[in-house]
Amino acid sequence: MKNSKTFKEELWKSHSSLKLILTVIFIAALLVSNVITWRQIALPRWITMTWAIIIFPITYILSDVFSEVYGYKWSRITCYLWFACNLFMSLTFMAAINMKAPEYFTNAEAYSTVLWNTWRVLISSLVAYVVWDFVNDKIFQKMKAKHPNDNKWFGRRAIISSLAGETVDSWIFIPLAFLGTMPNGTLLIMILTQVILKVAYEMIVLPITIVVTRKTQEYENKLAVNKI
Repeated sequence: MKNSKTFKEELWKSHSSLKLILTVIFIAALLVSNVITWRQIALPRWITMTWAIIIFPITYILSDVFSEVYGYKWSRITCYLWFACNLFMSLTFMAAINMKAPEYFTNAEAYSTVLWNTWRVLISSLVAYVVWDFVNDKIFQKMKAKHPNDNKWFGRRAIISSLAGETVDSWIFIPLAFLGTMPNGTLLIMILTQVILKVAYEMIVLPITIVVTRKTQEYENKLAVNKI
């Protein structure tokens, strides 16, 4: 029987189609979130949130899958891949904004207003994400050490690590991205509400996350067995 260390080494070396698909979804969700986060939505009782709250929690789910199945190292690499793609996107936006538009294109100013803020979001999200990813993964990794060879207490690891990570992320990202664009009271409500909604979101979809994690692990383990 192959030991768990051999499986982990094989999972790290292998780049299956499933691993590629999950990584692409993860990066795409982060990129889309950075673009639409500037669009705010009004909730009841004067609560304001960004549209990114609809998409961004997907990244928390996949981050847990990466940590559980592929390990901490791959989770960090997805972070670096995201930043490279985000930087490329922002540079492309900047080039498009600074190119002279034809006279008949009357939306150039609106186009610039929306996409130029991507730079502020990029810097804010980079700082917040690096800290969030470190806190989330470290807590997940330490809790995983108690059950290294199975998925026992995966749900607990996912929720606790995400709660810590999302709290740190919200308290860093929102002030950096939106300070000065809205009243401070609204900013504080947005921070607290975002943490609550994101954690609630992850708890609701936790059964799906568990199934995705288990199926992913089964798939990758079969590939590892065939390659060893």
